[in-house]
Parts: sequence; C-alpha cells; structure tokens
Amino acid sequence: MQKFLKLKHSFKNTLVILCAILLLNIKINDSFASFAYQYLENANYYLLMDADTSEILKSRNIDEKISPSSMTKLMTAYVVFDQVKKGNVRLQNRCLIGKDAWRKSGSSMFLNYGDVVSVDDLLKGLLAVSANDAAIALAQTTADSYEHFINLMNLKAKELKMNNSHFMNPHGLHQDGHYMTLKDLATLIIRLYNDFPEYSQYMSIPEFTYRNITQKNRNPLIKNHYEGIIGGKTGHTNQGGYGLVVMVKRDNRKLVAVVNKAPNPKVRENIITELLDYGFNNFKKIYIYEKGDEVAKINVWLGNKKQINGVINKSVNFNVRREVNLNDIKVEVKYKSPLNAPIKKNEVIGAIQIKIEGDQVKNFDIFAKENIDKVGFIRKIKRILEYKINNQINRFLK
Repeated sequence: MQKFLKLKHSFKNTLVILCAILLLNIKINDSFASFAYQYLENANYYLLMDADTSEILKSRNIDEKISPSSMTKLMTAYVVFDQVKKGNVRLQNRCLIGKDAWRKSGSSMFLNYGDVVSVDDLLKGLLAVSANDAAIALAQTTADSYEHFINLMNLKAKELKMNNSHFMNPHGLHQDGHYMTLKDLATLIIRLYNDFPEYSQYMSIPEFTYRNITQKNRNPLIKNHYEGIIGGKTGHTNQGGYGLVVMVKRDNRKLVAVVNKAPNPKVRENIITELLDYGFNNFKKIYIYEKGDEVAKINVWLGNKKQINGVINKSVNFNVRREVNLNDIKVEVKYKSPLNAPIKKNEVIGAIQIKIEGDQVKNFDIFAKENIDKVGFIRKIKRILEYKINNQINRFLK
C-alpha cells in the first residue's frame, strides 16, 4: 500500500511538471509570436507590396504625405534615365560643376567648383552615396535649367500616376511643398526597374570612389547582403526621420518594401528586414494563367466566325497565405453566350472569378483574341433559318 501511495505521489508530481512545461511552452510560443516582428509592430510608416501585381501585403499610413528625404533622388534618377533614353543626354556627357552644387550641404561626393564630371559618375554619386551635390549638378546640366528639371520631376510624377507627390528640389532636403507617400515611393522604384532595366545596377552599387575618397552605400540590405536584394535608396532628414525603399527578389517573387520616420538607422534596418521576412515567410505566389492563354471558346451570333477565343492579357497570379492549399482556390470562367457580332479585338467579353477560402474574390477580364465581323445579309438569313430548324428538330426529339 505504501509503495502504491509513493507511485501515486510520483505520478502526480510528474503530471504537474508536464503541465508546467506545456504551459511554459505555450507562453514561450506566444511570446515568440508577439516579438517575432517587434520592430514592425511598433513602426508607423511602412509598406510591403508585390512588385509584379501591386498587391499590398502589409501596410500602415501609406497614403499620408511625408518628407521622402533622399529617397527623392529616385525621381531625379528617373528623369535623367528618361533623358538618356530619349537621346537628349548621354552617360558620357561631361558636366561643369557650378557653385550651387559645390556649396550644397549634407551628403556629398565632394565635388569641387569647376570640376568636370561625367553624367555616369554623377549618377553613381547620386544613388550609391546619396550625394546632394550630384543631385544639383544633374538637375543643372541635364535639362534646360534647374527649374525645368524640377518641372520634369513633377510631370513624370503625374505620368506615373504618383498623384500624392510633389517635388521642390532634386535632393530631398526639407522644403515646404516637397512630399511623397509610401505608396508613391513603391510605384516609383517599380517603374524605375521596369522602364530602365539597363540602368538598374546604379541602385545596387556597394561603394563609390571620387577624388580618391571611397564611400560605402548606406543601404543596410546591400551592406549585409540580404538574400535577393536588387537595390534601393535610403533617406534621412529631421522631418522625415530615417527612411528606406528597396526591391528584393527570391525565386518567382519580387517584393518592394518602404519604411519612413524610423528614429535611427538601426531601427530602420530592423523594420525593413522584419517587413521583408514577414512577406517571404507568410506568403507564397500562385500562378493560374500566363499572358495570352486561351481560357474560353465562346459562341458568336451572326458573326463571320461561329466562335471566338477569350484570352488573358496579363499573367493571372497573386499572393496567398502559406497555409492556403490549391484545393482552397476555386476558378470560374464567366461569360455571356452567344456574343453578338461585331466584336473588336481586345474587347472585354467575360471574366475569370477566383475565390480563395477565407480571402477576397479576385476578378480578371477576358479579352477577344480577334475581330469578328457581322455576316452578310444572305448568310444572316441562312444562319437564322438553321437556328430555327435546329430548334424545331430538338423539340421534336424531346
């Protein structure tokens, strides 16, 4: 009996210990979940976007007008690249450095008054070491005037549908009326890479040397060789705090991350790293159709062809949570049949509706692959008679 009581007591103690371990493990896991993205949870200005689909995966205050600081220089670069592509400027052009560039405060590539520097080197200084003097020099020498360059920046912003951005200078130092939003910054870096892929290397230069002075790129993801980093741009002013916009590619996914108003460079680095880790760890990309895929054959009424192919004009792909399975995704092709002729090529003739369990419905248009004209009068009468005869036969057979 005494032996049994000892065993009972031992079992009870073991059970208590196991329960304590289990509760401790739950607390540890909860704590890990809470602190896995602790810097991100405490940040107020960030955006994570898919670069190909423009899906927003995580965000906070993305439409608030903020000081973009030196991230402004991405628009400066866009205007210069555009001028080069149009043939108005060449990368080998030599620029005479004036007093305005020489005297400019802040980040610098150490231009001297009277230096003659290539557009190529000025772009490297602009994007690798965030040189304010390079920004002034580019604005003064690649357009009719400094003022004209600023006008070009604002015209490009409208053209790129960056409707909440306005530029007063090419460098990003604080000036009333100079602002952007995180969403516009994401749009800008995506367009830079898409419109000028041949110049993308300028945004990933690890260091730059001018006048025997070597400076490192301030982008912490370039410095730390963050997996998949393509490039980006840092920024800092008292008004904007510490900011960073980057593009990262892993496998079939390209993500853009933007952070602003961080209190110091280390916090900025931690926020942007957690933001990207969150995107790559918690989401995956699903591909349904490729651009140009035929998704439906639709009957046509009184056309010179009896059917038309419905196609997709862009790849149908999107991000889903990692736990989502293919069985959770339902694809439905919707269209009216028959379609009345005439039908113009690229006319919307239907839609694909994709339902994801626990997520929103996604819709994609279906377009006509070709033109379908109306049939002539004789063929029209023939088609109508064929239709009526077939209807009568079907009724008789029933």
